[in-house]
Amino acid sequence: MFTCAQWGAVGEFAASRHGAVTRTQAAGMGISTKVVKRLKESGHLDEPLPGVLVVSGSVPTWEQRLIVATMASSGAGRAGYRSAAALHVLDGYGPGPVEVMVPTWRQQLCGYAVQHVGTVQPRDTAVVRGVPCTSVARTLADLGSVDPIERVRTAFECAWRRGASLADLRSCAERLHRPGQRGTGVLLQLLDEAQGQRRPTESALELRLESCLRGIDGVVRQHTIRTDGGAFVARVDFAIPRFKIALEAHSREFHFGVRAAHRDETREHEMNRHGWIALYFGSQNLRSPARVRQHVLDVIRARQ
Repeated sequence: MFTCAQWGAVGEFAASRHGAVTRTQAAGMGISTKVVKRLKESGHLDEPLPGVLVVSGSVPTWEQRLIVATMASSGAGRAGYRSAAALHVLDGYGPGPVEVMVPTWRQQLCGYAVQHVGTVQPRDTAVVRGVPCTSVARTLADLGSVDPIERVRTAFECAWRRGASLADLRSCAERLHRPGQRGTGVLLQLLDEAQGQRRPTESALELRLESCLRGIDGVVRQHTIRTDGGAFVARVDFAIPRFKIALEAHSREFHFGVRAAHRDETREHEMNRHGWIALYFGSQNLRSPARVRQHVLDVIRARQ
């Protein structure tokens, strides 16, 4: 037999882990194998993977699937790659495939999770929403081995924008890098590119615009326009200072409504007074990168 207090302790423990608990953890709280069997037969517990129990009635979330997968690997597994990127809410990633880093291949995970065999040092781990996962730095170092560089760049810029240290990211990448290793190689390339930038982009939309402008000479990020006397005029997403061309990623989130429209008009008038022209590109425009690029080149020729 078991007491209500014992079952309450198990339920409370599982609730902090998206409704999941291992058989070993349950045994430590006084729930024997026989009791687990009865609870499964009565429909109070499920066992989606050997050794991992889920309280019936708990919400079957994506996070629950992740934590079940990490628990099934004897606690050594960590959510990684695209799953870790989604947990860290990096731009371009959301709940999707269940991917875990495990030290050795686990037969029981086949069909339940995508396995990546490898070791994860304690300094490269984190816990997000109760799920053990790889750190932001380790996640970015791994993503390049499964995704194209443009997608990783979106996540990288997001992490940088939120305050991730470029020095820490480089330290992690260099520590993990081996000849021919694609993931760390991609991160090192992004870090080398970032050295030439003063600051990260401020949104994923800006990053899309920047990809359209790549290769055009003289484009700089987050440029501050000033008068000849040094007074502040405006700060723009991108600029080609030589030709006094400002380029803005135009989002309805920040540029919608009468007040926002008036603010934008006033700002643009000030730029015009000092010889600047502003070009605005929304998400619809950015679906045609070649057209955006050609438009900017045409304006450059006209300004010349």
